[in-house]
Amino acid sequence: LPKGWGVEQFRLPPDFARELPYKGIQDVRFTPGWGDVKSEEYWAYVYLLWLEAKPVISVQALQENLKAYFGGLVARNIPRRKIPADKLVPTVTAIKKIKTSDGDTETFSGTVSMLDYMTQTPTVLNTLIHEKKSAETDHTALFFEFSPKPATHAIWKALDKLWTEFRLKKH
Repeated sequence: LPKGWGVEQFRLPPDFARELPYKGIQDVRFTPGWGDVKSEEYWAYVYLLWLEAKPVISVQALQENLKAYFGGLVARNIPRRKIPADKLVPTVTAIKKIKTSDGDTETFSGTVSMLDYMTQTPTVLNTLIHEKKSAETDHTALFFEFSPKPATHAIWKALDKLWTEFRLKKH
């Protein structure tokens, strides 16, 4: 874990997206500037889904599940942040399969268009998604990288590094 990064872990499905069809664990890593609107790291973070039973991962499943996940995350923040109805925007996802990165089973990229509940304005998060099946266990690792910055921005090197250093370990 890089210095200053935040951590959250919880069981799947999360309380704000019970409709997700996955069982397992979500392990989240937030950049130090994740919640600072003035930071180059704003909304930049990663999460690993350690999924039980090796589900089939497809473009359609990723789009639907990211829509449910981020839609639920925004909905959970509406009352606590007193977000007025006229600020709400639909959560829209667009995912595509791309050239498979080294070590991945599959690799995907795309966007999540949503309400930034911290600034109460629309935002688009770019995403890179890595899938890796465990040969030793009945699990799939799905690693998501998110940032509103373009793929050429330096923040992606920090996000990518967490994936390139990730290893499935035998127990």
